[in-house]
Amino acid sequence: MRPPNRISSLLLLTGALLFGQSASNGIGGGYVGSSRWFAEMRASAANRAMLQTLAGPGRGTRAVPPGYVEFAGLLAFPQGNPFPGGRLPDLRIRCANPQADPVERAPFLDRSGGFYTVLKRGQTYVFSWMYYFGSKEAFLSLRVPPDAPSPWRKELVVPTAAPQPQAAAPAAAAPPAAPRPALSLAEASRFDLSDFPPQPTTFEEQQVLAAIQAASTSGLKAFAHRKLSQYYAHKGDQARAREEAAKADFWGTQP
Repeated sequence: MRPPNRISSLLLLTGALLFGQSASNGIGGGYVGSSRWFAEMRASAANRAMLQTLAGPGRGTRAVPPGYVEFAGLLAFPQGNPFPGGRLPDLRIRCANPQADPVERAPFLDRSGGFYTVLKRGQTYVFSWMYYFGSKEAFLSLRVPPDAPSPWRKELVVPTAAPQPQAAAPAAAAPPAAPRPALSLAEASRFDLSDFPPQPTTFEEQQVLAAIQAASTSGLKAFAHRKLSQYYAHKGDQARAREEAAKADFWGTQP
């Protein structure tokens, strides 16, 4: 009988360690941030590579570098996940002070919004969405306390899109617009996407597209047209904004 090789021994050891770990002492009593979850994250090849990069060449990959903490994050959306199909974009994390920590993180996001990374005490980190076509959008910042524990577990509430500034009121009142003819059902059912990007990249565009794709009832259609109207208003396209607002009003009166 041949003795077990090194890989088999490592797998057996990892399995034994995981078996003895709790899976329900994480964030909110869940799995993310639990003892077993951390053990799995430490065994991940991607996370070991990140530790190697932070530690520098010639150093081991098993230990968290001095001054850093292991971090379990769980993204929370109090008003619901706004992305189409609930699929989160890729996550990027960078230190606001690149001289203190120059390594950008690209942690794996699970379906619940959980992720593992390592952060430096006393530093502030900027969290950004990395969209499918390469654009980034910062949505959150987090300061790591100088006395943060390791491991550190935290739920991160994702803010909604920031409200856009209102346009200044005109010096003189504009003459009233001519009454619009009543919309037909076919007209009210059409979303004017002629000046909307075919591939949404920003948080607001993702929200608008998700609302349009979910518009299956009168109430949802009114909501989607209202979101599209607000999008055009933020761009300064008042004509399209008025047209979409009229469609939203139409569906708001339908059963």
